Amino acid sequence: MNSTSGSRNREGASRPISPSPSCRTMIPVWGAAIALGVFLALTPLDRLALSAGAALALVLALAHPVLAAGMTVLSVPVQELVVLPGGLSVTQAAVLLTLGSWVFHTLARAEQHPLPADLSLLWGGLLFALLLSASVTPYSRTEALRETLRWTVAAVVWMATATAITRRWHVIYLLACLLIAPAVCAGIGIAQFATGDGPPAFRIAPDLPHVRAYGTIGQPNSFAGYLNMAWPLAAALAIVMTGSAWRSGVQRRLTSAGRWALAAILWGTLGVILAALIASFSRGAWIGAAIGVLGMAPSLGRRALPVLLGLAATGVAVALLAIAGMLPEALVTRLASIWRSVAWFDAAAVTVTPENFAVVERMAHLQAGWEMFRSAPLFGVGPGNYSAAYPEFAVGAWYASRGHAHNYYLHMAAEAGIIGVLAYLALIGGVIRQALRALQCATSPLLYSTAVGGCGIIAAVAGHNLFENLHVLNFGIQLAVMWAVVGAIARDAERTQPRCAISSPAEQGSLAVT
Repeated sequence: MNSTSGSRNREGASRPISPSPSCRTMIPVWGAAIALGVFLALTPLDRLALSAGAALALVLALAHPVLAAGMTVLSVPVQELVVLPGGLSVTQAAVLLTLGSWVFHTLARAEQHPLPADLSLLWGGLLFALLLSASVTPYSRTEALRETLRWTVAAVVWMATATAITRRWHVIYLLACLLIAPAVCAGIGIAQFATGDGPPAFRIAPDLPHVRAYGTIGQPNSFAGYLNMAWPLAAALAIVMTGSAWRSGVQRRLTSAGRWALAAILWGTLGVILAALIASFSRGAWIGAAIGVLGMAPSLGRRALPVLLGLAATGVAVALLAIAGMLPEALVTRLASIWRSVAWFDAAAVTVTPENFAVVERMAHLQAGWEMFRSAPLFGVGPGNYSAAYPEFAVGAWYASRGHAHNYYLHMAAEAGIIGVLAYLALIGGVIRQALRALQCATSPLLYSTAVGGCGIIAAVAGHNLFENLHVLNFGIQLAVMWAVVGAIARDAERTQPRCAISSPAEQGSLAVT
């Protein structure tokens, strides 16, 4: 027995121990884990964060095109701050993700709506007009194609967003993105104004430590234009949500508390954006904001009365304080100069002083744009070629171009001729028609307030474009997504209410947001 046992022990000792199937399976896993640990240890933290963010963005984009569209909106304020590998900006990468996600979901036959036929044709007409002008420009065709590409990017984002909105959370998510990005940018602008953190050229007055707010955009006027694309939406949502919370009453305390909290957040967002708009000291933005209020007031009906009365009281108070000398001189001077900004005169015949420098320079660019249009009334000098053509049309001693004519309608006429400006106005007209359709037939507070905000944004941007070019720095993405949201509301209203069915049956779908 002992010999047998010893024999077995010797046999067992001489037999090699083979790993179990589960151990063999874990070997590659442990190898991958070790390799991943070494990679994480050797990778710099900034690259690691960038890789993690890119992976998360890719996953979200593949999940749904609406998520990608929201990321594109959020990228606009930081497009100049972060440069990705390959020289791509954050916004360019987000646009590519949005396009890829839309194509992927289209091929996968995911739930989507057809494109609105009327607005699609208007987008196509504008792009065709720009391409036509680019093909005959005597200046840089490269710049012409770049400008056309900027409009193409906005059209692609609108297309992907308009077809992807099918659920209530899609609308809520996009509305949040449309407000969060401008609100954060506005907060940065307020901090710049308060601390005087900015270039000397932005200083409000030599004896004051404050500078004009410019946020992450880089220029006060463009920054203010970006804010004009957001505050009407915040105002409409805040007003309607406050009314909804008031009507919910004490019998539904939980619902009422949630609505009051949301209303407080919206009022806070509105306050931050409007404060930054004032701190920008942009006269064109102030006029645009006033036009935005006029665009919202009729759509709000009786709910607009307290707001209009408050604005009127504020205006009277400001006038009385200015007369009494109780307002900062820099603010009074800025307000008083608004009239000079809209008056027409010959910039070459005016004696330039430090006080009228900005106004005369603006007029010189307006006159140069008008002369460009007169020289090529049909096709213009080519998209994106205002600066290239400017030296030939400069007025007086104003030889340095600021890049645009300080009036986008004249700027479009100068660059793309009568064909281009008519195509642009037709697109804006289609967007207005869509917003009015949504306003007429929206049934829920969320949809109605969104339509009201859309009307305010359209009016504010249209007014501000009289003094600025707001179709720069990918601001068209912010507008395109807002237009897509309003279009989704109009589409759903036409489906659920036959009296609102103005469009063709191919445009109709379902949007579960009511």
